[in-house]
Amino acid sequence: MSDEYRFTSPDAADGMRLPSTPAPLPPPALPPDDALTPAAAGRSLPATRPGADFVPVRRWVLEHPVELRALRSDLRDQLTASVAPSDDGDGVPDDVVLVTSELATNALAHGRTPAQVQLLLDGHEVLVVVSDGDTTHAPVLASDREAGEGGFGLQIARRLSSDVGWWADASGKHVWASFAARPTT
Repeated sequence: MSDEYRFTSPDAADGMRLPSTPAPLPPPALPPDDALTPAAAGRSLPATRPGADFVPVRRWVLEHPVELRALRSDLRDQLTASVAPSDDGDGVPDDVVLVTSELATNALAHGRTPAQVQLLLDGHEVLVVVSDGDTTHAPVLASDREAGEGGFGLQIARRLSSDVGWWADASGKHVWASFAARPTT
């Protein structure tokens, strides 16, 4: 059984896939999401990579926003099987699902599809990496927006995760979040 799941929209033809184009090489420095507005101090998401000790558990490939519902359900099932409930009753699986959904939504709305979501574990933390093919815009934290205007996915990720960051390489842009958790025994 493969650990990769490719969701397709209801209107997609079975097995048909458009040929993918190679990802462009990233520029030395990526402009903010809104290239017309100078990034305010503190708005940039830190450009960092997560630790290297994580082991891949599962990967999803998303083409359309309608696939987010299935991602959330599958991710919750995988977390239930892979991460022990905490003694203090905190909502690690709920937090992971919410943050992953926000990051995947950002990738589908602002990146270049397909978006890829990876779930990884290292024995102490859960790591989620959401990737897309857009290397032309760096993720920035929303500010100065009214409630209901949206754009707070990265703020939610920063509040609910242990750490959050991003990096870009030849394959695309990768935004990650980590959560303290222990594996099931």
